[in-house]
Amino acid sequence: MKALRRTASFLVTVVVVCIVAASTVMAADNVFKVGVVDFARVTRDAPRVKQYREEFDQLAATLEKQLEIRSQNLMLDETEVKELIELKLKPAEALSEKEKARIDELQKKERSLDEEFKQLQATTQPTEQQKARLQELQEIQRKSKTTGEALEKDYNSRLQAKAIELEEKITIDIQEAVKKVAEAKGLSLVLSKAAVLFGGLDITDEVVNKLDRKAQ
Repeated sequence: MKALRRTASFLVTVVVVCIVAASTVMAADNVFKVGVVDFARVTRDAPRVKQYREEFDQLAATLEKQLEIRSQNLMLDETEVKELIELKLKPAEALSEKEKARIDELQKKERSLDEEFKQLQATTQPTEQQKARLQELQEIQRKSKTTGEALEKDYNSRLQAKAIELEEKITIDIQEAVKKVAEAKGLSLVLSKAAVLFGGLDITDEVVNKLDRKAQ
């Protein structure tokens, strides 16, 4: 089975061009103050953005691991595969001896059935009983592959939805951080540094510092 496609790769695309801080009129000292933000650096360095990336990567890794376990255990039925996935996703140090033994048992069953399947495929003149058994094992494998392919599509959709959700959160959080810093410094307008050739007060560091990690 193919590895989980990263069509939902978590790319931060902040579309903040400018934010009017306190108002569109002059600041308190009657000077129209403009700030600039390097949004590329904010999305690269801000702890909260890194936290969102980690959240996405963790989900992607979990879903990919589930598909990998499925692809390696095509001869187990769905109940057994789900049980094996649940056990193998646990941290190794958290597994009880009973659970470790169950993992070994399921993996041995997979190896045994896979070996039987290959031997039957290699049989040049199979008996009717062997033909029936081969068809039975082929059907188990077919169902496993079909289920895996359907889940792969579902997982990719979930990743795409998660990427959109987190990108929206990042955009909102950055906008709020910029507004707070701008208000504190009495700025009337904040622009993307990439759009400014010269001038403007660079508040990138302050915005990055505002975007600390959220408590879990």
